[in-house]
Amino acid sequence: MNILQWCNIDECLLIAETDEVYKKYAGLNYSNESILSIAKLRLLNSELFLKNYTEPLDLFLSVVENFADSSTKDLELKLHDIRTKKIVSKYKFNNKNINWNTWRQFNNSEKNSQKRKEVFDEFIEKTKYISPIIYNRFEKIRSLYSTIQSICSNTSIGSNYLDPLSGYLMNEKITYTKFINFVKYMGNNSSKTFKQSLQNMSGEILKRNAEYYDDFYFFRNMAYKDFDKTFKKINAVKEVKKILKILNFDLNRINFDIENRQNKYPSPICFFVRIPYDIRILYKSESPYFDLQGCFHESGHAMHAISISPEKEYWKKYYIPMGIAEIFSILLERLTKKRIFLKSSIGITDDKLLDKLESRNNFMDLFFVIFYSANALMKSSFWKNHLSIEASNLLYSKLVKDFTGIEIPGGYWMLHHILPEAIMYVPSYLFAAVRAKELDIHLQNIFGETWWKDKESGEYLQQIMSPGADIDLSVFSKFDSDIFLKEIISV
Repeated sequence: MNILQWCNIDECLLIAETDEVYKKYAGLNYSNESILSIAKLRLLNSELFLKNYTEPLDLFLSVVENFADSSTKDLELKLHDIRTKKIVSKYKFNNKNINWNTWRQFNNSEKNSQKRKEVFDEFIEKTKYISPIIYNRFEKIRSLYSTIQSICSNTSIGSNYLDPLSGYLMNEKITYTKFINFVKYMGNNSSKTFKQSLQNMSGEILKRNAEYYDDFYFFRNMAYKDFDKTFKKINAVKEVKKILKILNFDLNRINFDIENRQNKYPSPICFFVRIPYDIRILYKSESPYFDLQGCFHESGHAMHAISISPEKEYWKKYYIPMGIAEIFSILLERLTKKRIFLKSSIGITDDKLLDKLESRNNFMDLFFVIFYSANALMKSSFWKNHLSIEASNLLYSKLVKDFTGIEIPGGYWMLHHILPEAIMYVPSYLFAAVRAKELDIHLQNIFGETWWKDKESGEYLQQIMSPGADIDLSVFSKFDSDIFLKEIISV
Protein backbone atom coordinates (compact mmCIF):
# COMPACT_ATOMS: atom_id res chain seq x y z
CA MET A 1 0.00 0.00 0.00
CA ASN A 2 1.36 3.41 -0.95
CA ILE A 3 0.59 6.70 0.82
CA LEU A 4 -2.08 7.71 -1.72
CA GLN A 5 -3.96 4.44 -1.18
CA TRP A 6 -3.62 4.85 2.58
CA CYS A 7 -5.02 8.39 2.35
CA ASN A 8 -8.02 7.28 0.27
CA ILE A 9 -8.96 4.74 2.94
CA ASP A 10 -8.44 7.17 5.80
CA GLU A 11 -10.51 9.89 4.13
CA CYS A 12 -13.47 7.53 3.74
CA LEU A 13 -13.22 6.56 7.39
CA LEU A 14 -12.86 10.18 8.52
CA ILE A 15 -15.95 11.23 6.56
CA ALA A 16 -18.00 8.40 8.08
CA GLU A 17 -16.76 9.20 11.60
CA THR A 18 -17.35 12.95 11.28
CA ASP A 19 -20.88 12.37 9.99
CA GLU A 20 -21.77 10.25 13.04
CA VAL A 21 -20.06 12.60 15.51
CA TYR A 22 -21.95 15.50 13.94
CA LYS A 23 -25.24 13.76 14.76
CA LYS A 24 -24.12 13.33 18.38
CA TYR A 25 -23.22 17.01 18.72
CA ALA A 26 -26.45 18.02 16.97
CA GLY A 27 -28.55 16.13 19.52
CA LEU A 28 -29.86 13.82 16.77
CA ASN A 29 -30.07 10.04 16.75
CA TYR A 30 -26.56 8.62 16.65
CA SER A 31 -24.69 5.46 17.54
CA ASN A 32 -21.75 5.34 19.96
CA GLU A 33 -21.13 1.83 18.69
CA SER A 34 -20.71 3.13 15.14
CA ILE A 35 -18.35 5.88 16.28
CA LEU A 36 -16.25 3.36 18.22
CA SER A 37 -16.24 0.87 15.33
CA ILE A 38 -15.02 3.49 12.88
CA ALA A 39 -12.45 4.72 15.42
CA LYS A 40 -11.08 1.16 15.65
CA LEU A 41 -10.73 1.03 11.88
CA ARG A 42 -8.96 4.40 11.87
CA LEU A 43 -6.71 3.15 14.65
CA LEU A 44 -5.73 0.13 12.57
CA ASN A 45 -5.12 2.38 9.59
CA SER A 46 -3.00 4.74 11.70
CA GLU A 47 -0.94 1.80 12.98
CA LEU A 48 -0.39 0.71 9.40
CA PHE A 49 0.94 4.16 8.51
CA LEU A 50 3.18 4.46 11.58
CA LYS A 51 4.79 1.09 10.86
CA ASN A 52 5.78 2.17 7.38
CA TYR A 53 6.17 5.95 7.19
CA THR A 54 7.53 8.98 9.02
CA GLU A 55 7.22 11.33 6.05
CA PRO A 56 5.75 13.71 5.09
CA LEU A 57 6.12 15.24 8.54
CA ASP A 58 2.77 17.09 8.51
CA LEU A 59 0.93 13.87 7.73
CA PHE A 60 2.95 11.93 10.29
CA LEU A 61 2.06 14.39 13.06
CA SER A 62 -1.60 14.25 12.07
CA VAL A 63 -1.59 10.45 12.09
CA VAL A 64 0.03 10.45 15.53
CA GLU A 65 -2.73 12.73 16.82
CA ASN A 66 -5.38 10.55 15.20
CA PHE A 67 -3.73 7.44 16.65
CA ALA A 68 -4.03 8.97 20.12
CA ASP A 69 -7.56 10.19 19.45
CA SER A 70 -8.81 6.86 18.10
CA SER A 71 -7.12 4.93 20.91
CA THR A 72 -9.01 7.00 23.48
CA LYS A 73 -12.30 7.38 21.64
CA ASP A 74 -14.09 5.29 24.26
CA LEU A 75 -12.98 7.69 26.99
CA GLU A 76 -13.92 10.71 24.88
CA LEU A 77 -17.43 9.35 24.36
CA LYS A 78 -17.66 8.46 28.03
CA LEU A 79 -16.74 12.05 28.93
CA HIS A 80 -19.49 13.39 26.65
CA ASP A 81 -22.11 11.03 28.05
CA ILE A 82 -21.21 11.40 31.75
CA ARG A 83 -21.00 15.18 31.35
CA THR A 84 -24.52 15.25 29.91
CA LYS A 85 -25.99 12.87 32.46
CA LYS A 86 -24.12 13.88 35.63
CA ILE A 87 -23.45 17.61 35.19
CA VAL A 88 -27.08 18.39 35.93
CA SER A 89 -28.65 20.95 38.26
CA LYS A 90 -31.68 20.93 40.54
CA TYR A 91 -32.82 24.07 38.70
CA LYS A 92 -34.70 23.93 35.43
CA PHE A 93 -34.52 25.67 32.08
CA ASN A 94 -37.40 25.27 29.61
CA ASN A 95 -39.02 22.85 32.07
CA LYS A 96 -36.02 20.51 32.05
CA ASN A 97 -33.18 20.23 34.51
CA ILE A 98 -30.25 22.38 33.43
CA ASN A 99 -27.43 20.26 32.11
CA TRP A 100 -24.01 21.13 30.73
CA ASN A 101 -25.49 21.58 27.26
CA THR A 102 -28.10 24.17 28.37
CA TRP A 103 -25.99 25.94 31.03
CA ARG A 104 -25.09 28.93 28.87
CA GLN A 105 -28.66 29.48 27.74
CA PHE A 106 -29.79 29.40 31.38
CA ASN A 107 -27.12 31.93 32.39
CA ASN A 108 -28.28 34.26 29.65
CA SER A 109 -31.93 34.19 30.69
CA GLU A 110 -31.65 33.94 34.51
CA LYS A 111 -31.89 37.31 36.29
CA ASN A 112 -31.25 35.89 39.78
CA SER A 113 -27.48 35.91 40.40
CA GLN A 114 -27.82 33.60 43.39
CA LYS A 115 -29.39 30.90 41.24
CA ARG A 116 -26.58 31.23 38.69
CA LYS A 117 -24.05 30.95 41.51
CA GLU A 118 -25.72 27.83 42.86
CA VAL A 119 -25.77 26.17 39.44
CA PHE A 120 -22.11 27.13 38.91
CA ASP A 121 -21.18 25.66 42.30
CA GLU A 122 -23.20 22.52 41.58
CA PHE A 123 -21.38 22.00 38.31
CA ILE A 124 -17.95 22.62 39.86
CA GLU A 125 -18.71 20.07 42.56
CA LYS A 126 -19.85 17.57 39.94
CA THR A 127 -16.59 17.79 38.00
CA LYS A 128 -15.64 14.88 40.29
CA TYR A 129 -17.59 12.67 37.87
CA ILE A 130 -15.56 13.71 34.84
CA SER A 131 -12.10 14.52 36.26
CA PRO A 132 -10.94 10.85 36.37
CA ILE A 133 -12.05 10.36 32.75
CA ILE A 134 -10.25 13.50 31.59
CA TYR A 135 -7.06 12.58 33.43
CA ASN A 136 -7.05 8.94 32.33
CA ARG A 137 -7.60 9.91 28.70
CA PHE A 138 -4.81 12.50 28.73
CA GLU A 139 -2.42 10.13 30.49
CA LYS A 140 -3.14 7.45 27.89
CA ILE A 141 -2.49 10.02 25.14
CA ARG A 142 0.80 10.99 26.79
CA SER A 143 1.83 7.33 26.97
CA LEU A 144 0.92 6.74 23.31
CA TYR A 145 3.10 9.65 22.20
CA SER A 146 5.96 8.24 24.26
CA THR A 147 5.54 4.84 22.61
CA ILE A 148 5.62 6.39 19.14
CA GLN A 149 8.73 8.35 20.09
CA SER A 150 10.54 5.13 20.99
CA ILE A 151 9.38 3.38 17.82
CA CYS A 152 10.72 6.25 15.72
CA SER A 153 14.02 6.55 17.59
CA ASN A 154 16.03 5.51 14.53
CA THR A 155 14.31 7.93 12.18
CA SER A 156 14.43 11.70 11.58
CA ILE A 157 11.51 12.02 14.00
CA GLY A 158 13.58 10.43 16.73
CA SER A 159 15.82 13.46 16.94
CA ASN A 160 12.82 15.55 18.02
CA TYR A 161 11.20 15.15 21.42
CA LEU A 162 7.64 14.02 20.73
CA ASP A 163 4.85 14.52 23.22
CA PRO A 164 1.36 16.03 22.90
CA LEU A 165 2.63 19.60 23.40
CA SER A 166 5.63 19.34 21.07
CA GLY A 167 3.48 17.67 18.41
CA TYR A 168 1.03 20.57 18.57
CA LEU A 169 3.82 23.15 18.37
CA MET A 170 5.50 21.39 15.44
CA ASN A 171 2.18 21.34 13.62
CA GLU A 172 1.70 25.07 14.30
CA LYS A 173 5.34 25.66 13.25
CA ILE A 174 6.20 27.63 16.37
CA THR A 175 8.85 26.96 19.01
CA TYR A 176 7.95 26.51 22.66
CA THR A 177 9.84 29.68 23.63
CA LYS A 178 8.12 31.79 20.98
CA PHE A 179 4.75 30.32 21.93
CA ILE A 180 5.15 31.03 25.66
CA ASN A 181 6.51 34.52 25.05
CA PHE A 182 3.65 35.31 22.68
CA VAL A 183 0.90 34.14 25.04
CA LYS A 184 2.42 35.87 28.06
CA TYR A 185 2.88 39.08 26.07
CA MET A 186 -0.76 39.02 24.98
CA GLY A 187 -2.06 38.28 28.47
CA ASN A 188 0.23 40.56 30.45
CA ASN A 189 -0.29 43.52 28.15
CA SER A 190 -4.07 43.15 28.33
CA SER A 191 -4.43 42.44 32.05
CA LYS A 192 -4.30 45.95 33.55
CA THR A 193 -6.71 47.41 30.99
CA PHE A 194 -9.02 44.43 31.35
CA LYS A 195 -9.22 44.67 35.14
CA GLN A 196 -10.26 48.30 34.93
CA SER A 197 -12.67 47.56 32.11
CA LEU A 198 -14.16 44.65 34.06
CA GLN A 199 -14.75 46.86 37.08
CA ASN A 200 -16.44 49.51 34.94
CA MET A 201 -18.51 47.02 32.97
CA SER A 202 -19.61 45.08 36.05
CA GLY A 203 -20.70 48.27 37.77
CA GLU A 204 -22.62 49.35 34.69
CA ILE A 205 -24.47 46.16 33.79
CA LEU A 206 -24.45 44.14 37.05
CA LYS A 207 -24.52 47.02 39.56
CA ARG A 208 -21.85 45.16 41.56
CA ASN A 209 -18.34 43.75 41.23
CA ALA A 210 -17.91 40.68 39.03
CA GLU A 211 -17.81 37.32 40.78
CA TYR A 212 -16.30 34.00 39.74
CA TYR A 213 -19.59 32.71 38.35
CA ASP A 214 -19.82 35.69 36.00
CA ASP A 215 -17.63 33.93 33.46
CA PHE A 216 -16.55 34.77 29.92
CA TYR A 217 -19.63 33.12 28.40
CA PHE A 218 -22.00 34.90 30.76
CA PHE A 219 -20.48 38.27 29.89
CA ARG A 220 -20.45 37.35 26.21
CA ASN A 221 -24.24 37.53 26.36
CA MET A 222 -24.80 39.94 29.24
CA ALA A 223 -22.58 42.64 27.74
CA TYR A 224 -24.95 42.82 24.79
CA LYS A 225 -28.30 42.71 26.62
CA ASP A 226 -28.88 46.38 25.83
CA PHE A 227 -28.83 45.52 22.14
CA ASP A 228 -31.29 42.61 22.18
CA LYS A 229 -34.13 44.70 20.79
CA THR A 230 -31.97 45.99 17.95
CA PHE A 231 -30.52 42.63 16.90
CA LYS A 232 -33.57 40.46 17.62
CA LYS A 233 -35.07 41.43 14.26
CA ILE A 234 -31.89 40.41 12.41
CA ASN A 235 -31.70 36.91 10.91
CA ALA A 236 -28.08 35.84 11.43
CA VAL A 237 -28.13 33.04 8.85
CA LYS A 238 -29.77 35.26 6.23
CA GLU A 239 -27.20 38.02 6.80
CA VAL A 240 -24.16 35.77 6.57
CA LYS A 241 -25.51 34.04 3.48
CA LYS A 242 -25.98 37.45 1.90
CA ILE A 243 -22.30 38.32 2.46
CA LEU A 244 -21.02 34.93 1.28
CA LYS A 245 -23.16 35.22 -1.85
CA ILE A 246 -21.72 38.66 -2.63
CA LEU A 247 -18.23 37.20 -2.19
CA ASN A 248 -19.20 34.39 -4.62
CA PHE A 249 -18.97 31.41 -2.27
CA ASP A 250 -20.95 28.26 -3.05
CA LEU A 251 -23.69 28.17 -0.39
CA ASN A 252 -24.92 24.79 -1.61
CA ARG A 253 -21.93 23.24 0.18
CA ILE A 254 -22.92 24.63 3.62
CA ASN A 255 -25.75 23.37 5.83
CA PHE A 256 -26.99 25.39 8.84
CA ASP A 257 -28.70 23.67 11.81
CA ILE A 258 -30.14 26.22 14.25
CA GLU A 259 -32.65 23.99 16.06
CA ASN A 260 -32.74 24.23 19.87
CA ARG A 261 -32.40 20.65 21.11
CA GLN A 262 -31.84 19.73 24.77
CA ASN A 263 -28.69 17.67 24.11
CA LYS A 264 -27.31 19.78 21.30
CA TYR A 265 -23.76 21.05 21.86
CA PRO A 266 -23.80 24.42 23.66
CA SER A 267 -21.21 26.20 21.49
CA PRO A 268 -21.48 27.06 17.81
CA ILE A 269 -19.41 24.55 15.88
CA CYS A 270 -18.58 23.73 12.26
CA PHE A 271 -18.00 20.21 10.93
CA PHE A 272 -15.82 19.61 7.90
CA VAL A 273 -17.56 16.39 6.90
CA ARG A 274 -16.26 16.14 3.34
CA ILE A 275 -13.98 18.94 2.16
CA PRO A 276 -14.90 20.94 0.14
CA TYR A 277 -18.40 19.61 -0.57
CA ASP A 278 -20.20 18.91 2.73
CA ILE A 279 -19.74 21.44 5.53
CA ARG A 280 -22.21 21.67 8.43
CA ILE A 281 -22.77 24.40 11.01
CA LEU A 282 -24.46 23.88 14.37
CA TYR A 283 -25.52 26.56 16.79
CA LYS A 284 -28.43 27.27 19.07
CA SER A 285 -29.59 30.69 20.12
CA GLU A 286 -28.08 32.34 23.20
CA SER A 287 -28.69 36.04 22.60
CA PRO A 288 -29.45 38.07 19.44
CA TYR A 289 -26.08 39.77 19.00
CA PHE A 290 -23.97 36.77 19.98
CA ASP A 291 -26.02 34.68 17.55
CA LEU A 292 -24.89 37.04 14.78
CA GLN A 293 -21.25 36.82 15.91
CA GLY A 294 -21.34 33.05 16.37
CA CYS A 295 -23.03 32.46 13.03
CA PHE A 296 -20.48 34.62 11.20
CA HIS A 297 -17.60 32.89 13.04
CA GLU A 298 -18.69 29.38 12.08
CA SER A 299 -19.52 30.52 8.56
CA GLY A 300 -15.93 31.74 8.29
CA HIS A 301 -14.83 28.17 8.97
CA ALA A 302 -17.26 26.97 6.31
CA MET A 303 -16.07 29.63 3.86
CA HIS A 304 -12.55 28.32 4.37
CA ALA A 305 -13.42 24.64 4.01
CA ILE A 306 -15.42 24.99 0.79
CA SER A 307 -12.54 26.98 -0.76
CA ILE A 308 -9.90 24.27 -0.29
CA SER A 309 -8.98 22.70 -3.60
CA PRO A 310 -10.37 19.15 -3.96
CA GLU A 311 -7.14 18.32 -5.79
CA LYS A 312 -4.98 18.92 -2.72
CA GLU A 313 -3.45 15.97 -0.91
CA TYR A 314 -5.68 14.45 1.77
CA TRP A 315 -3.65 15.75 4.70
CA LYS A 316 -3.40 19.24 3.16
CA LYS A 317 -7.22 19.36 3.06
CA TYR A 318 -8.17 17.93 6.44
CA TYR A 319 -5.19 18.45 8.73
CA ILE A 320 -4.85 22.20 8.85
CA PRO A 321 -3.03 23.76 11.83
CA MET A 322 -5.59 25.26 14.18
CA GLY A 323 -3.81 28.60 14.18
CA ILE A 324 -4.65 28.74 10.48
CA ALA A 325 -8.10 27.15 10.71
CA GLU A 326 -9.36 29.90 13.03
CA ILE A 327 -8.12 32.84 10.91
CA PHE A 328 -11.04 32.98 8.52
CA SER A 329 -13.68 32.37 11.19
CA ILE A 330 -12.34 35.30 13.21
CA LEU A 331 -12.00 37.40 10.04
CA LEU A 332 -15.68 36.98 9.19
CA GLU A 333 -16.75 37.46 12.82
CA ARG A 334 -14.82 40.77 12.82
CA LEU A 335 -17.40 42.14 10.38
CA THR A 336 -20.09 41.98 13.08
CA LYS A 337 -18.01 44.40 15.18
CA LYS A 338 -17.34 46.95 12.44
CA ARG A 339 -19.36 50.16 12.56
CA ILE A 340 -19.24 50.51 8.78
CA PHE A 341 -20.51 46.95 8.28
CA LEU A 342 -23.32 47.32 10.81
CA LYS A 343 -24.36 50.59 9.17
CA SER A 344 -24.07 49.73 5.50
CA SER A 345 -24.84 46.01 5.46
CA ILE A 346 -27.07 45.43 8.52
CA GLY A 347 -28.79 48.82 8.53
CA ILE A 348 -28.04 49.96 12.11
CA THR A 349 -27.52 53.71 11.94
CA ASP A 350 -27.88 54.89 15.56
CA ASP A 351 -24.41 56.35 16.31
CA LYS A 352 -24.91 56.40 20.08
CA LEU A 353 -25.86 52.73 20.02
CA LEU A 354 -22.85 51.94 17.82
CA ASP A 355 -20.54 53.85 20.19
CA LYS A 356 -21.81 51.76 23.08
CA LEU A 357 -21.50 48.57 21.06
CA GLU A 358 -17.88 49.37 20.20
CA SER A 359 -17.14 49.81 23.91
CA ARG A 360 -18.73 46.45 24.74
CA ASN A 361 -16.88 44.71 21.91
CA ASN A 362 -13.63 46.20 23.12
CA PHE A 363 -14.32 44.79 26.58
CA MET A 364 -15.10 41.33 25.21
CA ASP A 365 -11.97 41.35 23.04
CA LEU A 366 -9.93 42.05 26.17
CA PHE A 367 -11.78 39.26 27.98
CA PHE A 368 -11.07 36.94 25.05
CA VAL A 369 -7.32 37.60 25.23
CA ILE A 370 -7.19 37.20 29.02
CA PHE A 371 -9.34 34.07 29.04
CA TYR A 372 -7.45 32.27 26.30
CA SER A 373 -4.07 33.32 27.65
CA ALA A 374 -4.90 31.64 30.98
CA ASN A 375 -6.32 28.61 29.18
CA ALA A 376 -3.25 28.25 26.94
CA LEU A 377 -0.71 28.59 29.75
CA MET A 378 -2.49 26.08 31.97
CA LYS A 379 -2.88 23.48 29.24
CA SER A 380 0.71 23.77 28.03
CA SER A 381 1.95 23.41 31.62
CA PHE A 382 -0.30 20.37 32.05
CA TRP A 383 1.62 18.57 29.31
CA LYS A 384 5.09 19.97 29.95
CA ASN A 385 5.11 19.49 33.72
CA HIS A 386 3.01 16.31 33.94
CA LEU A 387 0.43 17.98 36.17
CA SER A 388 -2.24 16.14 38.08
CA ILE A 389 -5.85 17.32 37.98
CA GLU A 390 -5.42 18.89 41.41
CA ALA A 391 -2.25 20.74 40.34
CA SER A 392 -3.95 21.84 37.12
CA ASN A 393 -6.85 23.25 39.11
CA LEU A 394 -4.52 25.21 41.37
CA LEU A 395 -2.54 26.58 38.42
CA TYR A 396 -5.68 27.53 36.52
CA SER A 397 -7.11 29.37 39.51
CA LYS A 398 -3.82 31.26 39.93
CA LEU A 399 -3.56 32.23 36.26
CA VAL A 400 -7.13 33.51 36.16
CA LYS A 401 -6.58 35.46 39.39
CA ASP A 402 -3.35 36.99 38.03
CA PHE A 403 -4.94 38.06 34.76
CA THR A 404 -8.43 39.05 35.94
CA GLY A 405 -8.15 39.72 39.66
CA ILE A 406 -10.96 37.22 40.34
CA GLU A 407 -10.60 33.98 42.28
CA ILE A 408 -12.31 31.19 40.42
CA PRO A 409 -12.57 27.51 41.38
CA GLY A 410 -9.80 25.85 39.40
CA GLY A 411 -11.99 22.97 38.31
CA TYR A 412 -13.82 25.34 35.97
CA TRP A 413 -11.47 24.40 33.12
CA MET A 414 -13.01 20.92 33.07
CA LEU A 415 -16.39 22.49 32.26
CA HIS A 416 -14.99 24.22 29.18
CA HIS A 417 -15.90 22.83 25.77
CA ILE A 418 -12.29 22.57 24.51
CA LEU A 419 -9.85 22.35 27.43
CA PRO A 420 -10.87 18.89 28.72
CA GLU A 421 -11.10 17.37 25.23
CA ALA A 422 -8.48 18.78 22.86
CA ILE A 423 -4.76 18.17 23.29
CA MET A 424 -4.17 21.92 23.02
CA TYR A 425 -6.16 24.04 20.50
CA VAL A 426 -6.85 27.06 22.79
CA PRO A 427 -3.62 29.00 21.92
CA SER A 428 -4.65 28.78 18.28
CA TYR A 429 -7.41 31.31 18.89
CA LEU A 430 -4.78 33.85 19.93
CA PHE A 431 -2.53 33.03 16.95
CA ALA A 432 -5.48 33.40 14.59
CA ALA A 433 -6.80 36.63 16.16
CA VAL A 434 -3.53 38.36 15.31
CA ARG A 435 -3.45 36.94 11.79
CA ALA A 436 -7.12 37.77 11.16
CA LYS A 437 -6.46 41.42 12.05
CA GLU A 438 -3.49 41.45 9.67
CA LEU A 439 -5.60 39.86 6.92
CA ASP A 440 -8.37 42.40 7.48
CA ILE A 441 -5.88 45.25 7.01
CA HIS A 442 -4.43 43.49 3.93
CA LEU A 443 -7.89 43.19 2.34
CA GLN A 444 -8.70 46.82 3.09
CA ASN A 445 -5.44 47.91 1.45
CA ILE A 446 -6.36 46.07 -1.75
CA PHE A 447 -10.17 46.28 -1.94
CA GLY A 448 -11.03 49.19 0.31
CA GLU A 449 -12.65 49.58 3.70
CA THR A 450 -15.77 47.63 2.64
CA TRP A 451 -13.91 44.68 1.09
CA TRP A 452 -16.79 42.30 1.86
CA LYS A 453 -18.88 44.09 -0.80
CA ASP A 454 -16.40 43.31 -3.56
CA LYS A 455 -16.73 40.03 -5.46
CA GLU A 456 -13.05 40.20 -6.33
CA SER A 457 -12.08 40.15 -2.65
CA GLY A 458 -14.00 36.88 -2.31
CA GLU A 459 -12.09 35.44 -5.25
CA TYR A 460 -8.85 36.66 -3.69
CA LEU A 461 -9.75 35.03 -0.35
CA GLN A 462 -10.50 31.78 -2.15
CA GLN A 463 -7.04 31.89 -3.72
CA ILE A 464 -5.48 32.37 -0.28
CA MET A 465 -7.53 29.52 1.24
CA SER A 466 -7.34 27.09 -1.68
CA PRO A 467 -3.99 25.46 -0.70
CA GLY A 468 -5.38 24.20 2.62
CA ALA A 469 -2.49 23.52 4.98
CA ASP A 470 -0.09 24.96 2.39
CA ILE A 471 -1.48 28.48 2.84
CA ASP A 472 1.19 31.17 2.46
CA LEU A 473 0.76 33.23 5.63
CA SER A 474 3.52 35.63 4.56
CA VAL A 475 1.14 37.12 1.98
CA PHE A 476 -0.69 38.99 4.74
CA SER A 477 0.86 38.18 8.14
CA LYS A 478 4.02 39.03 10.03
CA PHE A 479 2.50 37.64 13.24
CA ASP A 480 2.66 41.09 14.81
CA SER A 481 0.70 40.91 18.06
CA ASP A 482 0.90 44.66 18.61
CA ILE A 483 -1.29 45.27 15.55
CA PHE A 484 -4.09 43.34 17.24
CA LEU A 485 -3.46 44.63 20.75
CA LYS A 486 -3.54 48.26 19.60
CA GLU A 487 -7.20 47.73 18.70
CA ILE A 488 -8.11 47.11 22.32
CA ILE A 489 -5.34 48.66 24.44
CA SER A 490 -2.42 51.08 24.26
CA VAL A 491 0.85 49.11 24.11
